[in-house]
Amino acid sequence: MPLPGLPGVSDSSLFGGLNLCLIGWALLACPPFLRPTYWETVIVTLCAIFGVLYVLTLTNAVVSGSIPETAGFSSLEGVVELFKVPKAVFSGWVHYVCHDLLVGLWLAKDSEARGIPHLLFASVVLPIALLAGPAGVVIHLFISLAWPKASTKSKRN
Repeated sequence: MPLPGLPGVSDSSLFGGLNLCLIGWALLACPPFLRPTYWETVIVTLCAIFGVLYVLTLTNAVVSGSIPETAGFSSLEGVVELFKVPKAVFSGWVHYVCHDLLVGLWLAKDSEARGIPHLLFASVVLPIALLAGPAGVVIHLFISLAWPKASTKSKRN
């Protein structure tokens, strides 16, 4: 379906562009000494672009009347109905891509502040966070508790 105000632009044509998030994930995987100085700005900018796209696609899904009255978040059946609507699925995917990249940024910064070796972060936490977001956060939290330097106060305190 075309997006309002953007003739010829559809969810399907924008879908491949969401892979730009991989630039952010690649920056997170780089050791800190190899990251460009503007790495955080790149990730936050990507998330801002995805955030705007999310608002546009969510608004389009709601305003176009694509969402059935039986869809919603108050029951499993309502969520299933919502995910039968391609516009809602695309909007949800944009939400996922944006949110998980922001979480990845937090994980990278927190790991670095706690003194967790980047090799451990990049080989264990980061791939799991990319593929199964909350599981990556849980693993990071366990590593943070177990890592000797993790018990010291981080630079933010």
